Amino acid sequence: MPRKNKTIQHQPYLINQLFCSKRNYKNEKEAQNAAELQMLKDMNLELSVYKCNLCKYWHLTRNTKSIRQ
Repeated sequence: MPRKNKTIQHQPYLINQLFCSKRNYKNEKEAQNAAELQMLKDMNLELSVYKCNLCKYWHLTRNTKSIRQ
């Protein structure tokens, strides 16, 4: 008996992974929330967020000196 529902092939992460190997966030607020959560888990950790020029998503970084606005 044939299937009625077609399987949906999701590949958004694979497409973004071609550009960047880091975890990406849709907007600055989502990235900042993730950074704050990680800093709460490890009090010695200091993270910043930046928008990537390659994939146009937001990433976290430990290096606060290399962030270009």
